[in-house]
Amino acid sequence: MSSGAVVVAPVGLPVVAAGAVLAAGAIAVTAGAVLVARAVNAAAESAVRAIGESGARLEADIAAIEAAEEAEQWRRRAVTDVVVVNARLRLVRERAERAGVALEVPRPLALSAEISPTRAVQWVSEVEREIARLSAKLDAAAPPLRITVSGKTGLADADLTAELDRHRHAAARRHATRPAAVATSSITDVISLLDPDATASERDEVLAAAAAISGRDEPSLYLSDLRTTVVDTLNPRVRSRRLAATWVAALDDGPLAEVVAGIDPPARLRGTADALREVVAGTRELTPRLRAEGTDLAAWAEDVAGRAFVRELVRKCLNESGHEVLDTFDGEGYTGLRLARADWGDQHSTVVRVRDGNIIEHHLESTRAPRGDSDELVDQERCAIANAGIQAVADAAAAAGVRVRLQESPPQQVSTAWRVPETWHKSTSDTKDDIDTERPRLRERDGR
Repeated sequence: MSSGAVVVAPVGLPVVAAGAVLAAGAIAVTAGAVLVARAVNAAAESAVRAIGESGARLEADIAAIEAAEEAEQWRRRAVTDVVVVNARLRLVRERAERAGVALEVPRPLALSAEISPTRAVQWVSEVEREIARLSAKLDAAAPPLRITVSGKTGLADADLTAELDRHRHAAARRHATRPAAVATSSITDVISLLDPDATASERDEVLAAAAAISGRDEPSLYLSDLRTTVVDTLNPRVRSRRLAATWVAALDDGPLAEVVAGIDPPARLRGTADALREVVAGTRELTPRLRAEGTDLAAWAEDVAGRAFVRELVRKCLNESGHEVLDTFDGEGYTGLRLARADWGDQHSTVVRVRDGNIIEHHLESTRAPRGDSDELVDQERCAIANAGIQAVADAAAAAGVRVRLQESPPQQVSTAWRVPETWHKSTSDTKDDIDTERPRLRERDGR
């Protein structure tokens, strides 16, 4: 008997997810999960792009990207923007719930192989405009801010209502237009620098400081302080919440959430998702340690999604070659399948493990040692069938643009028996695509 490994290059998975080898079902879900995981990590690596950089700007870039035949770059950018906008929708919902304002917030877009980059760009543009409208509505619903300054200043006991109203309009304009540069002599332009995803309390902090500047003895000094507050304190805090929301939105909803559901992350990361939800809710800061844990959690989710996708690709190809799934199993750093054919009875099965790095290991298991030349011949024939099935996986991946290589490993043998479906004992003429009920129980064996 022989065994070996197929190494599927992780970089190729998004190409497969673009629709080359999949259509529906579990393989489509896992492909979507890979898309989301890759996009989440790309967004995190770029520190989550500044708001307003997609939409019209990305649409304007499409012609140039196509002219340069950079369709894959276009796709990656579009998918990453979808993930970030999904995170912004999460933040809008959090702000609305905290303010007690009823808003019809759009649903996040569930990424899949069927969504084209053009559709993704269109959705991002439409939803960012809707987010701007909803954010302005939330600002308008905030209770009036009244400030009276007392003390030895030119503003002692002054009513700043008029100043607040003027600056409130400036703050509202930041949802529609993001300034490229700001002159420090303009109070309203400094206000417009505030991140559109800032909370009502953060906006009020800026408005209160801005309203008090005009009556100060040295207004330029206070304006500089205001700019520092906005640019160096508040905006980084908002960006941290948006980063946390990017992770949380992907892990809580959509194909990635479906794939990682029921799978525990490493022990040190098991409280990370809840901590990130607290950051999104505004009740916790994204500390450097929590940020590092969030990065690790997202990387873990990407590994899980990648293994699940490759496992489903194995399942699909081997089903098409006449195998049925007897059992699925998981271990640290791998997910596995045990498959067999109806005409094999309980004599042989193909065991496949998808390990970290998307390495596909496989071998043929036998319940007995060969007793003569005829048994040796059967073993060789079935080993060839198993190898052909795995080669079909490699061919399907290669056809989708995934780099693969075969890696031989020493033969493996076991002597433990397993149970096969009862239908196999009645007839071997018909086989199913998969086994949905009463999967056979397998005895525990070492080294699964």
